[in-house]
Amino acid sequence: MGHHEAEGVSVMTTFEKLKRELIETNSITGQTTVDGKIVGRQLWIGTVVKNFIKEETVVIRASSEEEFQERVDEMMCNEARQKGYEPGMLDIAFSMPKEQFDAKR
Repeated sequence: MGHHEAEGVSVMTTFEKLKRELIETNSITGQTTVDGKIVGRQLWIGTVVKNFIKEETVVIRASSEEEFQERVDEMMCNEARQKGYEPGMLDIAFSMPKEQFDAKR
């Protein structure tokens, strides 16, 4: 029943084909397979390196531009470690005594 004879060839209906597919979903992983073949999304794993840029204005006490840079670098390294990150590059766009900066405004 359900088979149709067309010039001596047995033809299954679409419903019968679907009925014969074994569709399973793993209750632990949520992965669906049709007749043992993975369909849809599956779990992937990879090691990635993420880089972020955080721009901020920093006002700290320092006796020179060099000390400013050293202290900001130390602050960045401490912040990175606290968050579980590896410290990256530090780019200081400019630095000057705050008094001079305020006077230019």
